[in-house]
Amino acid sequence: MIPTKEDVSAAETAPLGTAVRFWHVAMIALVLSAFLTSDGANDYKKIEHAGFLLHGRVGLTVFTALCLYFLYGLIGPQGSRLSTWFPFTRERLQQTGRDVTVLTKFKLPEHNRRQGLAGLVQFFGLIVFSWLAATGSLMYFFMERGAKAHGLMSLVKEAHELGTVLIPVYLVLHIGAVLAHSLTGHQVWKDIFFLNKQ
Repeated sequence: MIPTKEDVSAAETAPLGTAVRFWHVAMIALVLSAFLTSDGANDYKKIEHAGFLLHGRVGLTVFTALCLYFLYGLIGPQGSRLSTWFPFTRERLQQTGRDVTVLTKFKLPEHNRRQGLAGLVQFFGLIVFSWLAATGSLMYFFMERGAKAHGLMSLVKEAHELGTVLIPVYLVLHIGAVLAHSLTGHQVWKDIFFLNKQ
């Protein structure tokens, strides 16, 4: 179902639901855990590969969390539907262009969350984490343990490592936006950590 302008407007101004806020906090913890266990994952070439198993299990949890988020975004409350902020429509891409123009004037775009550039950055994050979760899950289930990756799994491993390069790009954009909003008095981070009264 294609959302109406009224649906999008309601979604922009609706408070973040508990499920979405919980998901954000869980993703912060899970992605940090995946990052902290990633160096140990290189032991997949060894007979004993506890680091690979630990990192893989964290990654499978990230994959599950993303699947639940996408499901919620498809069938959840209208204010949380992905269709209300999916950034690739003509109008939303034009808004992104206007947002970039505003940023070049050292000002912050003024509109509700998940619209324009903010929606594009959030979508980029979902793509990056989905890419990592999907390639990581493939390696967890299909990579031969105790040997060097070869064939298709070698390509999947390279694709996974490419995704890890994009995480800092996303974090700079996302955390930078949160800090910029905070410096201008709009404490958006409080919405995620249950500190704003809804």
